[in-house]
Amino acid sequence: MAEMVSSAIVGETVTRIMSSITGKDEEKSKEKENIERLEMAHMKMEAVLHVSDRWQITEVPLLRWRSKLKRAAQECDDTLVKCKQRALEDKETRLRVSQSSFPKRIAHATKTLISSFIGFNDELSSSSANVRRFERYANGSNEFLKTVECGGTPLRYTFFNPLIRHLFTGKSVRYQAIQEDKLFYLSIRPVSSAERGVEANIGFACQDFKEPTKGFYVACMLRLSESTDILDVIIKCVQPVAPHFKFAAEGIRRGLIQLPIQDFTWDSPYGESMFWANVHNTLTNWHRPNPLCCNERGHHLISSSSTDNTTASSSRLLSNIFPEEVINVLLKWHVPLSDQGTSSTILAAVHGGNISQNSDIPTLKIGVLVLPHESSDDIEPAADSYALEVIDGKEQGTIHANAHLRDLGEKLLPKAVEYLHQNSESEAYQLSLKSRHGTAHICLEKASMQIQSAAMVQREAARRAQDKSATLQQDRAMEAGIEGPDEVMGCS
Repeated sequence: MAEMVSSAIVGETVTRIMSSITGKDEEKSKEKENIERLEMAHMKMEAVLHVSDRWQITEVPLLRWRSKLKRAAQECDDTLVKCKQRALEDKETRLRVSQSSFPKRIAHATKTLISSFIGFNDELSSSSANVRRFERYANGSNEFLKTVECGGTPLRYTFFNPLIRHLFTGKSVRYQAIQEDKLFYLSIRPVSSAERGVEANIGFACQDFKEPTKGFYVACMLRLSESTDILDVIIKCVQPVAPHFKFAAEGIRRGLIQLPIQDFTWDSPYGESMFWANVHNTLTNWHRPNPLCCNERGHHLISSSSTDNTTASSSRLLSNIFPEEVINVLLKWHVPLSDQGTSSTILAAVHGGNISQNSDIPTLKIGVLVLPHESSDDIEPAADSYALEVIDGKEQGTIHANAHLRDLGEKLLPKAVEYLHQNSESEAYQLSLKSRHGTAHICLEKASMQIQSAAMVQREAARRAQDKSATLQQDRAMEAGIEGPDEVMGCS
């Protein structure tokens, strides 16, 4: 009799456990629905608050209403992040359990069943109640905006940056000038689309006819807004590589600061050129498929299986190092390839180097390409990023796990320079850093540059100033410049 009772109890327990396992699918579906509803509620409140910023509000009740709406939007944001983090952890737990033995799966189901007895369902009910609460705020935000429009005063919005005012009308910017022995060239071309807003393709170059290793080239694509300071964004893009390439970074920063905006030329709308608009759209869709990826709440949640802490893991995401609106960044310059060994070449890369007046000098052409929003699917679950090397176009494999951008400069750059010094037959050495969100590539390629006499410099400067076709060729080169890591930086 006791055995029959015991068997019945075990049978009932197993039945309830299996029912619990089946019920998890329903809970998962409900959790997903709650996340989607929270996202929509937050977007509604955020949109209304952004629009209301264009109105001057002086009435105390409206000020209190807006303050309460802001608090609700922030609470909704925090709740959304927590829900996504919990969903990620539950997914990882289910994956581990599914790969374990049957007894362990039963044990886990038993633990889940017990948890449901002591309040899990209450937690799910509380989550649904919070969702309904934020939806009420979101629905009420429409009434807030209508009241503001009726009782508020619209602000006379002005563009603080004159560059933005012209770019938002579709005009492109061009600047070219000769300063002593240097040619400076700047091109900014906007492209507008309903899906991605207004984006710009920017190229800035300095060619030093007398000392070629003091020249540089920087290009980037970014999304524009009314408050964007384009030149400041470019400077911020250069800063992460500045510790390892101080000379080039300082030259770019100095050149941008000294640009005379009043001398810029404004051309006809760039959007009229369908060819270049298609080139731009192809590249931006490739380098940042989701234009709002880093604006989505909880997008960069850190896996609980990561071996490092959350702060360290987050710091390896290139999207957290560069400004959010940046789609890609490309830098190019030359450094003398010293016969005195690796240390001399590294010093030249960091601090710059003087070269003798020879007709032809060996150099290293350095290229840095950063795609802050390109995702890599081949990263191991326990790692957040990795670095690999490519020599003369042949991939050598992973050389550094959980790598950071600074590792490319501090640890791997000296190795690359030393390899090219010791292997005369090798022409190019590329280092690639891949993170869960963002990739970077540094390529070193052997090259040579010609030093021109003062008379040659003056003739070349005069010819370039008068030759408009040369300007057009430079312009097209900048627009088509960013293709892939190898093509962009000259590595084959």
